[in-house]
Amino acid sequence: MRPKDTLKKFPEIQTPRLLIKALSGNDAAALQKLTNHPEITDIVHFLPTPFTMLDAQKLITGEDNGRDQFIGVWMHGHDELTAVIGTHLHNECEIEVGYWVHPAQQRQGIARESVAALLAKLVDIFPERQIIAECRPENQPSWQLLEKLGFKATRDPGQRPGRYRFIWKGKIS
Repeated sequence: MRPKDTLKKFPEIQTPRLLIKALSGNDAAALQKLTNHPEITDIVHFLPTPFTMLDAQKLITGEDNGRDQFIGVWMHGHDELTAVIGTHLHNECEIEVGYWVHPAQQRQGIARESVAALLAKLVDIFPERQIIAECRPENQPSWQLLEKLGFKATRDPGQRPGRYRFIWKGKIS
């Protein structure tokens, strides 16, 4: 498999506040604890409610083909997982990102900081791929964040129910 066709061995990223790294089997309990909130599972359509330890293990393992990688976000000096960013290779020309943040830590700039750092790394690793995202119009905080991160809504339907496609234009405001 060519490096441009896999998300395996995704490199660790550090920002002034955050450690951003691929989730591993050792992170299943932390992922379950972070994700098992209706505020998350009701919005992210592929997450069941309740989100169990088995669900966390399956999400981390995926199909083990390198096309999907879930990235964990931790605040420096803290053991609890704060956020998750999903990265997904589609066909030969796109990579999709999506994210969720612990409900108690939303609106603190964590998603913006972590996704911005991840976008910079994705451009470096996958310069030939278009970065995309999907969002429901009623999820205004996420919609606005995507726009601040440099995504432009296309108004084309996404692959997931009720969502619209965004294309990253590379200008973070």
